[in-house]
Amino acid sequence: MDHDDIDTSHPWLVIPYFNGDEGRSSQRPLSKITPPVTSWLCPFIHVQGVNYSTPPGTYLPDEPLEITIQVDNRGVPNALVKLQVYWADPATGFVNPQLIFTTTWPVAGRDVTGPTLFPKMIWTPQQASIPPHFCLLARVSCTPPELDPGPLAPSPMTDRHWAQYNLQSAMLSTAGNHRFVFWAGNPALEAGAYAVNARPLAEDALRQLARVMRAEPVPARPQQLALRRATDEGSRQAASLVLELERGERKALVLSAQELKLAPHQFTAVEVVQTRVGHEREDEATGSLGVVLFGYSDKRRCR
Repeated sequence: MDHDDIDTSHPWLVIPYFNGDEGRSSQRPLSKITPPVTSWLCPFIHVQGVNYSTPPGTYLPDEPLEITIQVDNRGVPNALVKLQVYWADPATGFVNPQLIFTTTWPVAGRDVTGPTLFPKMIWTPQQASIPPHFCLLARVSCTPPELDPGPLAPSPMTDRHWAQYNLQSAMLSTAGNHRFVFWAGNPALEAGAYAVNARPLAEDALRQLARVMRAEPVPARPQQLALRRATDEGSRQAASLVLELERGERKALVLSAQELKLAPHQFTAVEVVQTRVGHEREDEATGSLGVVLFGYSDKRRCR
């Protein structure tokens, strides 16, 4: 069997990121897909408020959210699929996500009608315990089991069993202070070095995002972005850095965006990507995070 073939004699689960996504090895990590895929915004995870509305990708603290997720099974056998949904601090590498709920639902094999929509799930992010910016993570597994069940550690960028959707509080206002704290983490089973890079979202991906944001996209410039460790307040800042992380370790980083001029109907987006260094898969992306900056009311909304 070719390395990129699907073993249809067993279930083959995927939370799709695009039409035609079968989770093949040629389709992971998501960073190598053309046209580009926004790995931190899976369109097959849908989130909306219950009895209220906010701009896409935002939420109101202490108000219920309705979450629906679509799952595909490209193998022949039908499967009883377990879907687990977590929340996590904003990160390019997830270490300790918190389980929100677990549900099971039958998913037909190679269904010609497309991915199966799981029943709606209602969850309220409590302001006292959920940060203003957080990530939703979804993971699937099934009975009968797959030959390759995927990793237990969150791997939305690299594994078909995981997907990610970032949310930002609609109440957040930074009054022009474009600084954002997030975590770089090592979910691997051993210590390793990771490069973290901040870059403007590619223009074609920015145009795709504009359809969701319903605003005019404006590309940022690389020289407007900088990263630093949260503990290095006075350090020289650059758009990339390298971290040595023990197994399960995470470190807080600060992303700064400077001299961004956006009109009320405009937005821009920045992507932070984490890659493994000095490994057999060196320079392969292992995680990502997106920050969306709006021009209206001097407010920043992150995803």
